[in-house]
Amino acid sequence: MESLEVKPYLLKELYQKDIDTYLDQLGEKRLLNKKERMRNLLKIAQPDEALYREIMLSLGYKKNKIQFQELAMILPYSEICKFKDQEIIEKALLYRGGLINSKSGLPKDFDVSLKMKKNVWKYQGVRPPNFPERRIKSISGFFSESCENGIYEFFRQRIQENFTSSLNKKNASQIVNRIISFKGIGQARGLEIFFNILLPFYKVIFEKDGQIEIVKFLDALYDNHPPLADNSITKAMKKKLFKDKREADIVTSVKRYMGLIQLYNESTKGGEDDNT
Repeated sequence: MESLEVKPYLLKELYQKDIDTYLDQLGEKRLLNKKERMRNLLKIAQPDEALYREIMLSLGYKKNKIQFQELAMILPYSEICKFKDQEIIEKALLYRGGLINSKSGLPKDFDVSLKMKKNVWKYQGVRPPNFPERRIKSISGFFSESCENGIYEFFRQRIQENFTSSLNKKNASQIVNRIISFKGIGQARGLEIFFNILLPFYKVIFEKDGQIEIVKFLDALYDNHPPLADNSITKAMKKKLFKDKREADIVTSVKRYMGLIQLYNESTKGGEDDNT
């Protein structure tokens, strides 16, 4: 991560306004940027493939993002869903990613000539639970589970089923946890996927469909859900901006948490984002 020097004009803005209001504005800006990314992605990919690519990209964390993105392109979701079986999906991803050489268990019509080289994957500085083989093994269960109706319908139905007009800080976490309870991803990573991928994606979808009440519901989740677990960026920003821990307690929502990341990205040259 780059050394953190918040640009003077940003600090001036920060202290001319209420800091909570400013972080809310920055969090909203980050969401708008992510929505624009989703709109652009939907111009070149069907909804299922768009979500599949984004989820695969998120599995790469910092060092294997490009590699997972390439794997998603050479083994698309449409092909995965022909397999349906979790074990076959896992083997197909591992083989196509160049992570195994055995063809045993792969369908007879599977193109074994198309595969990545294993040496493109990064392991140094990556914790074993985040090794690509383990990420693929974990997520294969979800891909198998979602194939019946597709990833797009899987999450669309869950969002609609959990819709409520009575959302507050107490029930926001419970609602999101119900939406992201699926195989292969732990709660912390599931929350990152929800707020970095699913929420902006489905805001674009429901806005286009004119389903304003569900759009407001998603906005309320963004406003009311507690902040995600601190990463290197949010820790550095809190240390830079707040004199003591009590002041840092102003980061009470995902929106303000995302505001910290947005401020970091605007404060550094090519600032690297720890999240999706």
